[in-house]
Amino acid sequence: MPLEKLGAGLAKCGVPLEFDIFGEDGKVLLRRGFVIADQQQLDAFLKRGLFIETATSAAKIEEDLLGGHEYDPFWMWDQIVAKLGRLLREYETQEDVPSKVIRLSRQVQMLNDRSRDAALAAMILLSDQGRYSQVHALHAALLCDMVAVRLEWDEERRRSVVCAALTMNISIVDTQQLLVEQVEPLTPEQRQDIKTHPKSGADILHGVGVEDATWLQAVLDHHETPLGYGYPNGTKEVGEEATLLRTVDVFSAKVSPRASRKSMSGAQALRVLFTDPGMTTANPFVTVLIKEVGIYPPGSFVKLANGEIGIVYKRSANAHTPLVLSLTNTQGTPEAKPIRRDTSREEFKVISIVPRENVKIRIDPVGIWGST
Repeated sequence: MPLEKLGAGLAKCGVPLEFDIFGEDGKVLLRRGFVIADQQQLDAFLKRGLFIETATSAAKIEEDLLGGHEYDPFWMWDQIVAKLGRLLREYETQEDVPSKVIRLSRQVQMLNDRSRDAALAAMILLSDQGRYSQVHALHAALLCDMVAVRLEWDEERRRSVVCAALTMNISIVDTQQLLVEQVEPLTPEQRQDIKTHPKSGADILHGVGVEDATWLQAVLDHHETPLGYGYPNGTKEVGEEATLLRTVDVFSAKVSPRASRKSMSGAQALRVLFTDPGMTTANPFVTVLIKEVGIYPPGSFVKLANGEIGIVYKRSANAHTPLVLSLTNTQGTPEAKPIRRDTSREEFKVISIVPRENVKIRIDPVGIWGST
């Protein structure tokens, strides 16, 4: 019976336990139905070291994160964006900011754990220039988590890098939003804000109670490079978490549209990462990110060899042959119902990316990906 340490929030004062709690030796210490009298008693139990069945813990955390709502990756995406936006802008008046960020990080991990294809589709399809700052942070957090899972980072390290991604731009949220809508060159003040924002962000997070050194260091160094031409300090000693954060930060920025330029496709953005010396020098994460996202990420529109236009539904073991749902027939007429195409077959081979703005067909993401 696998056990894990009892997490904060799973046991509450004055409420009967919904599960058994175990000691380090695996023996039951508190039976289901036991009522913890007060916070002092709860703190004493937590200090002693209590454990819960891993399966029970996962189920309770998921139930808590969903808040009674049926799981829907696109609904959850919007919820995270809305809550993160308030948190980043109102951190001075929020209580217990670190715990709230950690809760959001768990929701990001749920998106990743439930279905990476649906999560990637949300990232590609749910662009929102009016909420760019928090959407960009969520992109980065999701991609960081995907890479961390692939590399088998432990849960604490995985959480730290996701929290860092969610909060890396906490000091320039409004500036970042303005720049998305700006076509003029940066002002001197904006350049200074950008250059100093990693340090300012780390200072803000420390000031609101973040004590996780990995989280803080990743935020501080997420624009540094091993070549020493990054900022704010120009250091060449850059940790893996910061390097990963820098990598996904660039990818997310490339796939997001701005007033001054169109967004790149996932394949184009990955190509930039792979050919930029500043990205590939001492950077083990570019190749891993390509494997996780795929050349044609779910949510991308593509043209097939037979002339059909489709949307990538799922990745496959081969990055060049994703599963595609055709949205039109060979003459360009919309299909009443999307048709699955195996792009490993020559007649359905992907021959090009189709810019989203060129696709005039309305799609229903929930109808396509459902609650997967």
